[in-house]
Amino acid sequence: MKESLRALRFIYGYPLRYRGAMIVATVTMLAGLLSSIAVPLIIRVAIDAGVLGGDPRLLLAIALGVLAIGAASAALLHLGKQLRFNVASKAVNDLRHDLFRKLLQLGPADTAEASGGRALTRLISDAVFVRGLTNGGLLELLNQILVTAVMYLVAAFIDLRTTLVATIPLAIVIIGNLTVQGRLQKVFVDVKGQFTNLLSGVGESLSNIGVVKSFGREDAASDKLNKINEELSARRGSMKTTYSRWEAILNVIGALPTPIVLWMGGSAVVDGRLTVGSLVALTALIMMVQMSMHMVTMHANGIFRSVVISQRLLRIIDAPSALTVRAQTRPMPAVRGALAATGLVVEIGERRVLDGVSLSVAPGEAIALIGPTGSGKSTLLHTLARLRDPQSGVVTYDGVDAGEYDLESIRHQVVSLPQRQWIFEGTLEENIRFARPDATPQEVAEAARAAGLGEFSLSRALAANAVDLSAGERQRVGLARALLVNPTVLLLDNPTANLDAETEAELLDTIKRLQHGRTLIIATQQLAVTRYVDRVITLKSGALMPAGSLPATEAGGTDGQVAQVGGTDGRVAQVGGTDGQVARPLAPVGLPDGGPGNG
Repeated sequence: MKESLRALRFIYGYPLRYRGAMIVATVTMLAGLLSSIAVPLIIRVAIDAGVLGGDPRLLLAIALGVLAIGAASAALLHLGKQLRFNVASKAVNDLRHDLFRKLLQLGPADTAEASGGRALTRLISDAVFVRGLTNGGLLELLNQILVTAVMYLVAAFIDLRTTLVATIPLAIVIIGNLTVQGRLQKVFVDVKGQFTNLLSGVGESLSNIGVVKSFGREDAASDKLNKINEELSARRGSMKTTYSRWEAILNVIGALPTPIVLWMGGSAVVDGRLTVGSLVALTALIMMVQMSMHMVTMHANGIFRSVVISQRLLRIIDAPSALTVRAQTRPMPAVRGALAATGLVVEIGERRVLDGVSLSVAPGEAIALIGPTGSGKSTLLHTLARLRDPQSGVVTYDGVDAGEYDLESIRHQVVSLPQRQWIFEGTLEENIRFARPDATPQEVAEAARAAGLGEFSLSRALAANAVDLSAGERQRVGLARALLVNPTVLLLDNPTANLDAETEAELLDTIKRLQHGRTLIIATQQLAVTRYVDRVITLKSGALMPAGSLPATEAGGTDGQVAQVGGTDGRVAQVGGTDGQVARPLAPVGLPDGGPGNG
């Protein structure tokens, strides 16, 4: 019960951000509903005084009065709904904004709710449920309960005994509906989960359609999704069949009040205890109570479902963020680029990805971070760039704890580029400018030229997911973005992955040329990268290896250390030596337009 109440407070918190508009809308709709109660009472007068009393003028006045009340009621209900619709749109947008911001704060493997179809379902299907809650749900339930109570009291005033007997079936219907909804809540949870699985499966299949086709697995992928779809349909069908069966039974019981009123009220008219007009008014009021009771059960059903939806959304909101922002932070001043980490421990799920990692990088130093897949290289770069915080340990910039600086100013001086660059549909200029929207066209052009994209027109249209760019060209777009920010520290995650030897060499030449005094760390599995750096650090199973040690299978040596990495172009360097570090620093090639700054 406690969790259900918390879920309701969370989901209703969004429309109640606009409580002023919601109060006006609720009161307006309540006035519209209550005004309709006057119609049976006016009809009562029309029959007793107008029809039976033979007064045509009174009948005309009453008819015009009923028309006016109907018009006023319709206008009030329309106005109230319009106000609620406006609030509903804002509430959905607010919820989606909060969910998306929270998803951005989660680590890549911190929660299953942040992945693919699950996140998409939360942002689209679950978030839009707030619209229904704003236009109905708890607030409308309270309105309907109040209106039903007023109707009941008016009917009881006309004939208490008949009203009491007629409402017995309605009480049975309400209790039955609540019981059925409670039992179906677990099934509704399963249906929503199955829908998430279906959406997730479709998303994964479409995003990996090339792999599916390459291995001729189209039929298997289709069959897998069809199986999920069939299970979803079966569960939905079972839920609807169960509800429909009970609904039919309860509808029969719910229809009893009208014949009860006609029998008991008609007998009262025959006995002279009730007028004909009172019987008609009483019948109309009981029918209105029936309809109102139906609305009450419908909105109660919405509350049951809102609890389920809210709990699903709270799994994202409650998930621990990858970053913990301190209450007091300050802008990051211009730094020299000294980077240090002490005792970094990072756990993702139940796996310890980094285990007590400590390192120190001098300003302007170029480092190759070597290690096999799964060794923790990407996680270490994310931690150094403060894209995530470690469970323990400290990262410092120029000797100052990174946690003391606000994130926005850190992003201007410490940039981490992922292995695969994100290319969205738009021009090349728009894709580069994404890193710094206020950049001038000249600055964008200079960044593109320096990154090796000078031969491309900045107005060239790019397709989403970079289907019209090679892997090397995608990396150069990422480098152009970084140059536009002009960071002091540049961290590259496996930039030469999936490149041929010639393209790899060209890209590394560009990277080294662009270093120009920047602190540079390249996480890689390619030993050719070691020719372009000042020092090699080896990471294996989340821990740093002794200086200079590399797995023999990667380095080719007999003792597990790199003996020599180089070529024939005069830049051959001894890697390893007595301390396992590059004995030869490679002089950087400077850029004519200056070194790193604050961007």
